[in-house]
Amino acid sequence: MNSRECILNILLKLDRECAYVNKALGDELSRHELSGVDRGFITEIVMGCVKNRDLLDFYIMQYSKVKIKKMSVQIRNILEMGTYQIMFLDKVPDSAACNESVKLAKQYASRSSGFINGVLRNLARNKANIKQLDKSLGDIEYLSVRYSYSIWLTEMLIKQYGFETCELIYDASNKPYSPMIRANRLKPDCCTGGKFDKEKFIEILRCDGIEVYADHEIDVCFHVNTGLDINSSETYKNGYYTLQNRSSQVAVQTLDPKPGEFIIDMCAAPGGKTTAAAERMNNNGRIIAFDIHEHKIELINKTAERLGIDIISAERHDASVFDEKYSMLADRVLVDAPCSGLGVLHTKPDIRRYRKPEDITELVKIQGKILDTASKYVKPGGTLVYSTCTILKQENEIQIKKFLDSHDDFELYHEKTLFTHVEGGSGFYIAGMRRRK
Repeated sequence: MNSRECILNILLKLDRECAYVNKALGDELSRHELSGVDRGFITEIVMGCVKNRDLLDFYIMQYSKVKIKKMSVQIRNILEMGTYQIMFLDKVPDSAACNESVKLAKQYASRSSGFINGVLRNLARNKANIKQLDKSLGDIEYLSVRYSYSIWLTEMLIKQYGFETCELIYDASNKPYSPMIRANRLKPDCCTGGKFDKEKFIEILRCDGIEVYADHEIDVCFHVNTGLDINSSETYKNGYYTLQNRSSQVAVQTLDPKPGEFIIDMCAAPGGKTTAAAERMNNNGRIIAFDIHEHKIELINKTAERLGIDIISAERHDASVFDEKYSMLADRVLVDAPCSGLGVLHTKPDIRRYRKPEDITELVKIQGKILDTASKYVKPGGTLVYSTCTILKQENEIQIKKFLDSHDDFELYHEKTLFTHVEGGSGFYIAGMRRRK
């Protein structure tokens, strides 16, 4: 099977099964013996087609008499693949994009190969003069088509942040994204005089073939310059680092756990923030990590073991249900709440396809219930941190205001929304609160 067939299989799976793009991509790549170049090519076109679908359809419709909604999923995806290569990839000759698309059409949509050939060759011949989107469509429709986001979401974000910020958010979500990692400060050979040493850590990773540079703000956050494969990385296997976005690290920095304290992480899987807290505590104290799924409890335990952490007790538990035995005992409680995920569209672009307005309504209810339950675990003078990887105010500022209005024994000491185009990490919201003594 060639690389373009792999791409088509993935795109068809997304349409037919509403699959998640990262899983569908990973599953397909694992089935075949592929070179690094082929794997990169497949990933680039799949992600490009998902992130730019509405814009690709806009280009296609300039040369197609058949409406997009009237096309079969095979025809639509083959046309979008070809159009993406013609309009976005200089390294692929237009003739190759057309020829390979026709080959796919003959195999998967034989009666339409001539139609596909005609549309793509017309597009290739005229791409220098092709009609571009303009703002005469109106702000909402322009941004929705240009960046392939739903009308309802675009309308909501423009209302909350304005047109210019909404465009910056969308533009950042379509740009390439390099990995970020968190150094394990518990490793003795990464320390000098008992303190974490950035230069030592950088050198240890360099010996493993990984080039990183330090974040400007977070002492254990590093940005990866090279390709990173944790499956072949000895330093990863030996617990020197964990993949973690800087925004998630900021959330734990806001929690500010101390050695010897008792911490509860309400929605802990896969354990990134839980283990980050343990590392900040020098593996001294106690952390209870809740998650509702048994297989995720196993994941938390494996992550802790790899990092050399033994203060975490992972429990299968519904975070919205109060457990009396922990009542008002925790020094600090973290609620990394389930959310719409609209801050991580740069890594999970399919969210823009599947997220619906009713999802937000349901999520807000769940978040409120978990937050209320979490507050009952916080001791007087203790800390409660609420975080989400979304930028919608219903799930963030409005949620926290509702909580504080009904819990007058808590006060807000920190509140910030992080944006990819500003801070460089995922879109995130973090609120830090203290229970009055």
